[in-house]
Amino acid sequence: MRRAFTALSVVAAAAITPVVAATSAQANQSTCVNYIGNHGYAVGPKVKAACSHPAFQGPLGDGKIPNPDCYSGLVNAGVRGTDVYRACVRA
Repeated sequence: MRRAFTALSVVAAAAITPVVAATSAQANQSTCVNYIGNHGYAVGPKVKAACSHPAFQGPLGDGKIPNPDCYSGLVNAGVRGTDVYRACVRA
């Protein structure tokens, strides 16, 4: 009985973990995309691709650092500097 419970717990954790991870990553991408859209830019595949690169946690836990791939992707999509930074820290 104990082994069956342990095996069931492992299987359940393995099934749930990807869903939880995907949901939080998607939420951050959506926040970045929404920020761009709310600031008057057209949201297309380039913006969505750029926002798919998540921000990094600061070295001392002191906030987020934009991912260079997000930053360059939004610049190439025509987004201006301040808006790029603010969107990418939300990714």
